[in-house]
Amino acid sequence: MSAYGSKLDPHRAERKALGLKGNRQSIAVTNNPSTIDANQILTVRFPNLGNDDVIVPGTVRLAFNVALDGDADANRTAVNNLGRAIVKKISVKLEGQEVMSLDDADIYLCYRDLWMSDKERLNAAYYGIHNSGNTAKIRLGAGDAVAATQPDASIAAAFGSRFAIPLDFEILTDHGPFYQAGLADRLSFELTFNDYGRVIIATDTDASYKITNITLEFDAITQPDLARLMRQQYMSQTVVLYTRVLRHRKLALNKSDVTWNINLNTPARSLKGILLLFEDPAAGAMGPAFGRNSEFYYNPLITKVQVTVEGIPNQLYAQGMRPYQHWDEIVKEFAREDLKGTELSSTDISTYFQSRYGLWLDFRSSDDRKLHGSGRRVDNASEGVTLQLDKTAQAAGPVNCYVFLLMDAQLNIGDGRLISVVF
Repeated sequence: MSAYGSKLDPHRAERKALGLKGNRQSIAVTNNPSTIDANQILTVRFPNLGNDDVIVPGTVRLAFNVALDGDADANRTAVNNLGRAIVKKISVKLEGQEVMSLDDADIYLCYRDLWMSDKERLNAAYYGIHNSGNTAKIRLGAGDAVAATQPDASIAAAFGSRFAIPLDFEILTDHGPFYQAGLADRLSFELTFNDYGRVIIATDTDASYKITNITLEFDAITQPDLARLMRQQYMSQTVVLYTRVLRHRKLALNKSDVTWNINLNTPARSLKGILLLFEDPAAGAMGPAFGRNSEFYYNPLITKVQVTVEGIPNQLYAQGMRPYQHWDEIVKEFAREDLKGTELSSTDISTYFQSRYGLWLDFRSSDDRKLHGSGRRVDNASEGVTLQLDKTAQAAGPVNCYVFLLMDAQLNIGDGRLISVVF
């Protein structure tokens, strides 16, 4: 039997006939409340819409207007990737039952976004990602903004002071259209807004932000057959696969140490991996009073990593993990499959080691993103996972270490209700 390849296949067709016909509409639902302040919790509940309406995957975001107040510093502005940096905790719930809760969400999500492609970041102005700090200054009315500069001025004219937070939990992105009317359980997000000093770059210690006009935005399709199919899925047995990200601990460490020992005692059916991110308050500072560099992640110069799992030493790397292996590990999880080849992600190897460092320990049998459940099972919570990090001693000073666990998880849905959460 002959093989024709992808181009010469006689059955090859780039298009599919009988495309779905439905009415598409961009919808903005005013949230109640529509204003929020730092350290307050905002609850966002998803509306039922109509019986024939479904939400298009990947289109959901929470939009808002932001105004900065810092009379003592007319040049105050905001950190890059404002949409991520402004939220410090995210909880996702179905009818009040928590399915994921992420503390220090700004630390993890700002880091994850650094692995987008350059083109993706160039087109993410709505979320507050700018190639030029001047763009943010124009949008936020900083006194030293150069208003005539292009393309900064064009972007600022389009978006003004309006920004958005991506709501990218997997039920809204990686599965079929979301159909709240087919679920008896209400999907909701609880967002805790960040401290002023984690969002604003200013010399004024009293600088603050004000959030107004909060709306839930998404695209919806009105199509009876599609809605019926989603209702049938929810009423029968369906599974939503997702990655549960848990900020396990935040550790205060010292740069002068030559060894750091970290113990993790969280059981998991499928532990995908462990991510350690480091924050140097001095090196990451953007201003003498307020501000942080939301895209600077400190490299503590780790020379060897030894992993013990449930009392068994020499796991992952039999001779210990060395610095030259850090890049290969981090790429497994954070560089998307389509960005590992010719189209490189925004973070390259030199930038990674200089200012975007993260230590990733991959516990999966395969780093294929399409496989769910290939992580390592950890049952013994009393012993769990122990990490020994040998490092180069540096001048004494504090460094924060954020320890994140990534686990395969799933929601089991039946009869239009959440049956169970498994992770």
